Amino acid sequence: MSTLNKRLAACCEYVAGSGIVCDIGTDHAYLPIHLLQSGKCGSAYACDIADGPLQSARANVSAQGLEDKITLIRSDGLDDVPLQGVSDIVIAGMGGELIFRILGRKISELGGINLILQPNTREAELVGWLYENGFEILAQRAVTDAGLIYIVINAVYKGEMRALSELERILGKLDVSDPEAARYIEIQADRLSKAAAGMLGSRSPEKREEGLAAQELAKKLRALIKA
Repeated sequence: MSTLNKRLAACCEYVAGSGIVCDIGTDHAYLPIHLLQSGKCGSAYACDIADGPLQSARANVSAQGLEDKITLIRSDGLDDVPLQGVSDIVIAGMGGELIFRILGRKISELGGINLILQPNTREAELVGWLYENGFEILAQRAVTDAGLIYIVINAVYKGEMRALSELERILGKLDVSDPEAARYIEIQADRLSKAAAGMLGSRSPEKREEGLAAQELAKKLRALIKA
């Protein structure tokens, strides 16, 4: 059976697999291959916007004898993916802004589908966007892979919209007692402190005010993981 890196393995933990699993930005199709071989799902879509990754995916799927189980689709995000029968959508290894743009174009069709999202950047922005657009985060965890720390989000569309504070956007549903989550939060606090230092030295009163807010938020985050 194929093995996955820790980041993709964490994504697999949230896959329900009751229907078709759709992997957006599949690259080499490692994730759908692993899901099929582990018995986590019975069929999958391996989707990518570019021909090169799809050719690699096709070769890997063929080598594993899974051509009848994994359908390759060339698509910009979810634009050309038939969602009927899809139980799970995995979008991993992209920027948070790109992920919410992909979801935003298909919001009306995502009800009842289990979402597994792994942003590489702008994690807090993605968390905020999800709640502001009617999604709910069911679970969230941090995972360290090759020296870098990522978050994995499990979400569903509920239709209830609400705005989050900046603190809530950073924390999401992370368990602050988990060492990897604490490390992720510490990194965010360090980032805020560095940004605050630059803004506090500004001649602009607005920038200085923004710097004070960032400094205070960093203190709150550090207090949470030290409690």
